[in-house]
Amino acid sequence: MRDQASGLRDLASRKNYKQSKMRVIAVTSGKGGVGKTSFTVNLALALAEYGQRVIILDGDLGLANVDIAFGLTARYTIEHLLSGEKTMEDILLIGPRGIGIIPGGSGVQRLANLDRDKLKNVIANLGRLEKITDLLIIDTGAGLGHTVTNFLQAADDIIMVTTPEPTALTDAYGLLKSLRREAGEVPIHLVINRVRTETDALATFKRLETAVRKFLDGTLNFMGWVYDDPLVGRSVMQQNPLGISYPDSSAYRCIQWIAGKVSGIYLSPPRQAGGVRGFLSKLLQSF
Repeated sequence: MRDQASGLRDLASRKNYKQSKMRVIAVTSGKGGVGKTSFTVNLALALAEYGQRVIILDGDLGLANVDIAFGLTARYTIEHLLSGEKTMEDILLIGPRGIGIIPGGSGVQRLANLDRDKLKNVIANLGRLEKITDLLIIDTGAGLGHTVTNFLQAADDIIMVTTPEPTALTDAYGLLKSLRREAGEVPIHLVINRVRTETDALATFKRLETAVRKFLDGTLNFMGWVYDDPLVGRSVMQQNPLGISYPDSSAYRCIQWIAGKVSGIYLSPPRQAGGVRGFLSKLLQSF
């Protein structure tokens, strides 16, 4: 039987595109229910197909369920890491294709509001991730909460997930407005989920982009779209990610395409990655 240590060794030994530092990408949404966590989980699976070593930090305080999406059960969370009871190796779950999962729970808020006297221990633990991963993906909570905003400010890149529904677009615009003010230097990439056609996706992006240009004097990068696919809901009910249960589905093929774009971001990054120290430093700048 494969143990936790063997999973960690696999992560450390896998070869891929060489990068000087681990990069942090935050996946967020203006409202809940747009498929953000399902997208995050399957994006990680697709990135692993490209040879990327990926760890997901479950940063959703209210609905921490990345482990459940993989059919895993978390015994420990980041709360145990911050308290000093456990190490990173103790709390890290290893999922399909070698993907690491850091269960968040209530400890996520403590991480986003880090007490400086805990900083040394956290840097030492999180610093070990740079030896075993290329991308740390944070599945944030939805909306404009303080914890979410702190993570988004500290990330190297932000992927915002929305749907063509008017309420989802309104909330996405509200989040973009807030990010323009509080995280203006972080590139934002838009993914439109649950679209019926490419035309619908492009029209949805155009509406949001026009509002951003007109009222926020900003730009928005279009990363892609994911088709509305009944197999997504089926995979969620089965607690088996789409990329494992239905890898030939139309939705997962879209996510594979988006993963190729994400890999491209990190092959030719628009700005230097800050690594763990840079991430935590920016996280603390909000105080």
